Amino acid sequence: MVLPSAEDLADLVFKEFRQLPKTGKPTTNEWTILSAIVMHDTAKGTSKVVAIGCGTKCVGKSKLCSHGLILNDSHAEVLARRALLRYIYHLLKRVIEYSDEGVFQWDSENVCFRIRPDLNFHFVSTQTPCGDACIRNEAIEEKSTKEEHIINDEPTQPKLKKRKINKENDENEDCAPNGDDNVGALLEPSPNDAVYTGAKLIGLTDQQDAMEQKIGAVRTKPGRGDRTLSMSCSDKLARWNVFGMQGALLDILLAHPIYFETLNFVGCAENEAAIRRAIYDRFIGKQFKTTKYKIHKPTIRFAETVKFEYAENYNRKNPAPTGISWCNIPIDLKPYEISVNGNKQGATRKKFGTPEAAVKISKYNLLQEFVDILRVEPKLRQKYRIDSKELTYLKYHQYKQLAREYQAAWTLAKQNYFSQWTEKPPNLLEFSLDA
Repeated sequence: MVLPSAEDLADLVFKEFRQLPKTGKPTTNEWTILSAIVMHDTAKGTSKVVAIGCGTKCVGKSKLCSHGLILNDSHAEVLARRALLRYIYHLLKRVIEYSDEGVFQWDSENVCFRIRPDLNFHFVSTQTPCGDACIRNEAIEEKSTKEEHIINDEPTQPKLKKRKINKENDENEDCAPNGDDNVGALLEPSPNDAVYTGAKLIGLTDQQDAMEQKIGAVRTKPGRGDRTLSMSCSDKLARWNVFGMQGALLDILLAHPIYFETLNFVGCAENEAAIRRAIYDRFIGKQFKTTKYKIHKPTIRFAETVKFEYAENYNRKNPAPTGISWCNIPIDLKPYEISVNGNKQGATRKKFGTPEAAVKISKYNLLQEFVDILRVEPKLRQKYRIDSKELTYLKYHQYKQLAREYQAAWTLAKQNYFSQWTEKPPNLLEFSLDA
């Protein structure tokens, strides 16, 4: 199977990004991070960008929304993946309403959707994912080739040279490129030192250091101020690499999980071993036996000949405050969205906490997309014994529990792989569309 190169994919993504509206993009002194998802048709030999996300912010624990209306995590990788979910829901609706089976096909016998076997997905990003993938050290990497690293390893810690940074008065969590996460102190690059991640360790005592550069550990997003409950992008990519990027709700509708065929990064080639460790190597040797999910091993590649025009440099010193998401759906559905602090840009403070201020990729609106599929396909309602009158009343967590195999596998994975994955307060999952 011949796949497009990392350079070809990155070039395709950047061309698509340039065609998006200028509104919301960084100004002349601002930088951002871009992530995207490309769908490749092996039968036709064609590729197209289906989702894009740009952003560096993450809201703190105190600002989480119990109605699913605010984006908790606006890092580029997460926005791109949520935009992909919106794209998939659009395609599933087209299968039901117009019998459009260009990407997904309806399996009437098993009451689910199947993706065409000659299609695959590729992830592109302009930076190394925050968290474990940023921690690079020659001595530790040499050791990791001889040992299996798991979540609770206690390896020798690399020594870090630190320098002061300019602290901004910003309530949001930031993530800077190349592991420099703008948290109190950063790595002063040195050939013998590790790349520093500002992502924070979980479940520590008062005497332990949340910034300890512990190889293989799960972390929450980097930043200052009100600590976030969102996991690092390294950990989220690792989870998608086991369960697929579709998540629990779409898992209910799809026959199989959707995995990335390749992970492509612009630059960052020196972090290859750390990225590989963060995505799957740290889990090798741990038991995980399910019939539906697996520890996938995507090909990790690097694009060295292309540049992102909004990358951080001496002219672009400040992280852009906006999050951008786009997916490849008709323009009348408003595929391009801009968010600030997790809300739709332009929403007045009076509208905060209402669906009018929520972007289309928020939990609330993606739940709406899922319910719309159930509403138009009675066989799905019959399969899960849902009365049409209940659709808007059932809680978000009740719908997620319908993915029984997914939830059982996730429970197993938390025991063996993600033992310290953060648990958000239960009230954040109690919303319904009728609220």
